[in-house]
Order: sequence, then structure tokens, then C-alpha cells
Amino acid sequence: MKKAEDCETVEEVQAYLKVLDEDNRLIQTPEELERIENEILSYTNRLAALLLKKNFRPH
Repeated sequence: MKKAEDCETVEEVQAYLKVLDEDNRLIQTPEELERIENEILSYTNRLAALLLKKNFRPH
């Protein structure tokens, strides 16, 4: 999977978030849970940044 900071479009970030949401693997350790939470957070932060950039472009 591509890292969040490498995503160029809102749609691309949304697609990766959907993949993470649909991932049905069992979380075995607290460390794995924290890693997945951080991964989701990085994608949502990137999504917010792209949306802000899109909304503040001069028309």
C-alpha cells in the first residue's frame, strides 16, 4: 500500500481508507492495534490536507 503522504488525490486516500476498513484480519497485539490506528490517522490527516488544498484554490 502507498503511504498516505504519497497520495495525490482525495479519491486515492479514500480508496486506501476503504481497504483498511475492509481488512478483516484479527489484531493480535496492542502494538499491531497502535500501528493500524496510526496508519488510519495518517490517511485521514492526508485526506483533510487535500480537501483544504482543494477548497482554498483560487477560482
